[in-house]
Amino acid sequence: MILVASTASALIRVVWSSILASVVVSILFAGAVVGLIRASELRRASRGPAAAACTAAATVALLICLAAVVYGLILVGQKS
Repeated sequence: MILVASTASALIRVVWSSILASVVVSILFAGAVVGLIRASELRRASRGPAAAACTAAATVALLICLAAVVYGLILVGQKS
């Protein structure tokens, strides 16, 4: 009975972690897309420094998103 409880606890932890990671990665990617779109609009309005700031924020969000995906793939590839 203890084995079933610990297995259920581990399963719940895995499900919770995967949902949280999915939401975070989706928000980061959406933020990167919005940042790049906003930077394009600002560039057309001749607001260079603001456009550069949006581009930098979008790049950081995209790099964090990519790092999270790579980390997830590494975790999947590891043997228990």
